[in-house]
Amino acid sequence: MTTQTTGETTADRQRARSMRGIGRPAGGSQTRLPSPPRQRRPAMAALAVLLIVGGALLAGVLAMQLDSRDDYMVAENEIPAGAEVTSDDFVPAKVAADDGVPLLSQADLNLLVEAGPMVARSRIAKGQLINQDMFVQEHPLGSGDYAMVSVLLTPGLAPGKDIIRPGDIVTVIRAAQESGNGTGRTLTEGYVQGKDRGDKDGLGGASAGSVTLLVPSEAAEAVVDAAANNRAGLAIVSRNNGLDNLSLAVAGN
Repeated sequence: MTTQTTGETTADRQRARSMRGIGRPAGGSQTRLPSPPRQRRPAMAALAVLLIVGGALLAGVLAMQLDSRDDYMVAENEIPAGAEVTSDDFVPAKVAADDGVPLLSQADLNLLVEAGPMVARSRIAKGQLINQDMFVQEHPLGSGDYAMVSVLLTPGLAPGKDIIRPGDIVTVIRAAQESGNGTGRTLTEGYVQGKDRGDKDGLGGASAGSVTLLVPSEAAEAVVDAAANNRAGLAIVSRNNGLDNLSLAVAGN
């Protein structure tokens, strides 16, 4: 019996198995490639530093500005044109005042109030800073040309208490008698100096309120007579008037 030899040695067979993956140790793991190094971002780091420094500088500037603010007076509520005011109508607020702006401090306001009546030249909004130029201290009554009278806001003869307000100029009209005899007659113009909303708890129930009018002295008697007889009608002709150069026309003049 003849034995045939293929010529393939043991070494050749092992090499062939290795190439086919046979005989590889179980549980072996492949060697991982090293991870690439992290990329540094110097621009982002510089930006972060700038933001931190800028924030600190801004906080410092704001703190300095807050420290440089002073107390100045602002209107606590809206003040109509022509309304007489006192210190109680204003409250202090921290303000960084600009140079050349004559704002009023609490001490300045007190001096003005002590010097005489303060009447708003024009409407002052709630929270508005005030200065001396916003007020008149020479009241028209001092000239003797005007008198101050009170007129009831009679329904049907005058605008409601929520409509008429200080600073309005009204025409005062003596209404005709209820019997229809005669016609209404214009008496004068008047300036609404103040307003009383009425007391709903007062005797006789709710009141329509009244207004205090500045009227020319020569027309005061006729206005008082019409008011006393519940015949004084009021018609608003203009609003938000100050007391500067006040001029009120009397009927027939």
